[in-house]
Amino acid sequence: MAEVKKINVGPALTVPLALVQRGGQAATNGLEKFAVSEKFSKVKEHPTVAKITSKSDMLWTILGLVLIFHGAQFKNLFLCTQVVVAFCYDRVKGSIVSLHGDVTTAQRKMTEDISEESKADAKAEAKPDNKHAAKRASSAKDAGKPSAQQNEEDAAATKKLLKVLDSDKITAAVFEVFVAYMACHMVMQGGLAKVVLVTNALVKAFKPKLVAFLEFSGHEDMESWTDLLVTFVLYSFFGGMAVVMPALAFALTLAACGAQLVAENGLRVAESMGKNPEGLTVESTKGLMALSGLTVFGAIWQVWALMADNGMAWYFKMMYLPAYTAEGIVSLF
Repeated sequence: MAEVKKINVGPALTVPLALVQRGGQAATNGLEKFAVSEKFSKVKEHPTVAKITSKSDMLWTILGLVLIFHGAQFKNLFLCTQVVVAFCYDRVKGSIVSLHGDVTTAQRKMTEDISEESKADAKAEAKPDNKHAAKRASSAKDAGKPSAQQNEEDAAATKKLLKVLDSDKITAAVFEVFVAYMACHMVMQGGLAKVVLVTNALVKAFKPKLVAFLEFSGHEDMESWTDLLVTFVLYSFFGGMAVVMPALAFALTLAACGAQLVAENGLRVAESMGKNPEGLTVESTKGLMALSGLTVFGAIWQVWALMADNGMAWYFKMMYLPAYTAEGIVSLF
């Protein structure tokens, strides 16, 4: 039986590999030229940035209030954030961090190899009949257009870098990113994916507060099973709500998330200002009452906004311009 004749496509990869090498070198030169890393470090150490960072509790409190009053206007952004944090963040972060470590190692090795070659070339340049010097002189004349030999050298450098990298880690990182994208897309489209996300968010928000009020006398040795029972009941209840009354379930999710941010961070802000002498926490009776009140108010407000399909006034759009822009971009996905 005659063998199938294979087509040699190897030469077609030379130019793309060479372009990768030149693009990477141009990016590296640009970063060094404009001192991006140094400027970024200076920005992080800037007094204004440090002051903003120190006010993180205040910023989280403001975010909670925004969710309570205008969370329905950022529906897609909120859903994508929730699905990434709940299901995708750890997986995407792990794969990207692992890939970044490999890339850093590969770049360091390439830098060491280049420095060794530069030292060897510097020694060889002392000889008048050196072939490398002649090659550089000819390439200097032809600097405008890369020669075939230069393409071969750049492609060889790219192949050396790719050999150091683990292709499985690249595949895993790309796969995890696409899974996160598909999860966000499915949730924004609604249906079962949105029901699962909203139900999971509601259970996680309300279960710790509910368990604090429950006591299973005589069944202390079955704590894991009673915990499973409570979880099942909550998933059944909130799952049914998400199916039958999706607007109420989503409004309750927004309100619960916003109220939690306001209660936790707002109490810390009040304590730092000396306006919380009793040291109230969210777990205390008054803290739970405040949390419940904010949740109920936010749920009613958001249900009304969702059912009426109200938009925002122009001045609120200007105030929330970054988030409003992000919502528009995410909606395109």
